[in-house]
Amino acid sequence: MIHLSTMLYVIYGTDTDLAREKSRALFDALKEKKPDAAAGTLTGDQVTPEKLEELTQSQGLFENKQIILMDRTLEVPDVRDMVMDKIDAIAESPNIFIFSEGKLTKEVLKKLDKRAEKVQEYALEEGAAKAKESSSLFPMADALANKDKKKLWVMLRDALDHDAVPEEIHGILFWQAKSLALAEKSASAGEAGLNPFVYSKAKRALSVWKPGEVDGLLSKLVHMYHRAHRGQGQFEHELEKLALDL
Repeated sequence: MIHLSTMLYVIYGTDTDLAREKSRALFDALKEKKPDAAAGTLTGDQVTPEKLEELTQSQGLFENKQIILMDRTLEVPDVRDMVMDKIDAIAESPNIFIFSEGKLTKEVLKKLDKRAEKVQEYALEEGAAKAKESSSLFPMADALANKDKKKLWVMLRDALDHDAVPEEIHGILFWQAKSLALAEKSASAGEAGLNPFVYSKAKRALSVWKPGEVDGLLSKLVHMYHRAHRGQGQFEHELEKLALDL
């Protein structure tokens, strides 16, 4: 369950490529939801006590939030200690933090899990990526890719009933549709610019899509976003119609 008040997201695991892909998708979804918010990425060598103090207290000039993607910062011992000391301030900050990490220790994960609204783990098992998610909207992306309208609608309705933000749901569905479109027009993950795991899943899912349907889906998602923000329709209803029309 994701609320408007959520400030701290943690996406981690031994499948670092997939964790980073999901982190970036969430980062992009939140930027789309708040296009005027200041947004940026920090790596371990850029984190200082002064920077953390600034980010946990300040707000953007034109927006009441900043969106910060913390890219593998907890791998640096000094930075990890610094962040853990400030975890309460980070979680209560007016800004949004997304931690994209590799493997985390039980101690660190326990501290993060107490303060984060959303925690996801992506682990490699026998060479295949296995996702273990709590409070995640990403399964909706799989339902969309597979054109499973019933499953998508049920998950969508459940998320909305638990106060999920329609714009964030839209951002994740848009990310999936874009992945399908890139996979459809590319011969390899490298050419598509996608993680190999994401690319292979998208390629398999394309078997249920007719030529032109993915482009149509992308167009619907773009027009839906603009209609909702112009007050020409309710975002929630537009998402439900998209699911039921698959």
